[in-house]
Amino acid sequence: MTTLMALRAPRWHVHAACRNADQEVDWTDTKPGSKAAADCKAICRLCPVRLTCAITALTTSKSYGVWGGMDQADREALRHAEVQVAA
Repeated sequence: MTTLMALRAPRWHVHAACRNADQEVDWTDTKPGSKAAADCKAICRLCPVRLTCAITALTTSKSYGVWGGMDQADREALRHAEVQVAA
């Protein structure tokens, strides 16, 4: 039973704006600063679960794609800022 639960997407995914977005948009393979990343971020701006998505990406060390309106470079900059504040 536990295995089946782990395979299901988190509940917040069903509310994500990207869930019904254009299938041509590649969320996982966008290059930071690219038009594809900008297109993804534009969809994220109005997403009701943007914050949850961003927190998920930051706490699980997602290193690719756009999550919560942030691309890889945005997340790295935020992680670097956190380290400096903690020091």
